Formats: sequence, structure tokens, C-alpha cells
Amino acid sequence: MHPLFEMDNYIIQTKFWRIFGGAFWFKDLEGNIIAYSKQKRFKLKEDIVLYADLECTQPLLQVKARQMMDLAATYDVIDLTTNQHIGSVKRKFLKSIVKDSWKLLDVEGNQYGELIEDSIAILRRFIPLIPAKFHFEIPGHEGITIHQQFNPIIKKSLLTIPPGHPMDRRMVAAITLLNSAIEGRQG
Repeated sequence: MHPLFEMDNYIIQTKFWRIFGGAFWFKDLEGNIIAYSKQKRFKLKEDIVLYADLECTQPLLQVKARQMMDLAATYDVIDLTTNQHIGSVKRKFLKSIVKDSWKLLDVEGNQYGELIEDSIAILRRFIPLIPAKFHFEIPGHEGITIHQQFNPIIKKSLLTIPPGHPMDRRMVAAITLLNSAIEGRQG
């Protein structure tokens, strides 16, 4: 298993001002790159791949929209090392107007949790320098958190997973990547 999927803490870094697509670096707390994703801008159907290397030769995960331009889209997460569908995530569009909210779905499509924004999303839409905060809500388990660190040039978010948390770390990485990509378009 890739080291990213065994970590309790890591940073996802994104360019703040993006014009022709996004780049996402997953880094350990010492700043070493452990995974990378490059997103093309203006795609009608979202298809994001997370790689183990900057050269994009070792694909790890794919996050792919089921439909084109669906405001409440469902995205399937595929482990590209095994070609296994490991779950899905569905955007709660109306709730996401006020603050971003996602349903976490298992392979059968049953909801087992949510990713919810804790910060003031509407204000952040107009003032993108306000740091975002998110938490995973899984009944019966302490929350996984994503805290954006303030930096006007580069977006860095610290992801913290409580030790022993049962959520599949591949899903955590995929959802964090997707959320960063979608959030980047709003700011």
C-alpha cells in the first residue's frame, strides 16, 4: 500500500490563483511530496487522477463524475492499483451554497458519513483569503479534519486523521482531493 494511505497527518497544497487548471501536492509534515495530481481546466466531466510521482507514471486513485455538469454530482473513487471501486461521494448541492457538504457512500451506494464545511462558506465565496475548515462526520468515530492554513499565494491544508480511525485512507485522500478541486473553482 502507498505510504499516503498509512499516514495520520499530511498536507495538501494547491496553487491559489489558477487559470488553466490545478495542481495538487500531497506532502508529509516535513514537506516531502508523497503524491501528486494535475487537473485540466474546463472539463465537462470531472476525472481526477492521483499519482505516486510527479511524472504521473504511477496512478493510485481516480475520482470520476458519473454525469456531465451535474450540480449534485456523484463521483466514483477507483483504486487504480487494483481497479477496484472503493466508494463514492455525492455533493449536496443546495446545502453547499451555504457551506460545502458531501455524502460519503460505500460501494453499494449507502451513506455512511459526510464531509462538512465548518467555516463561513458564503463569505469565503467573496473573500477567498478566509481559510476553510472541514470535518468528516462518521457516526461513532472522532472526526477527521481539514484545516486550511492562511497564505495568499499557495493554499495549504492540513489533514488530520485520529489514530485508528476506520475510514479507508484511500477514500479520505480522494475526497480531500476532489473537495480541493471543487473548492478551488469557487474561490
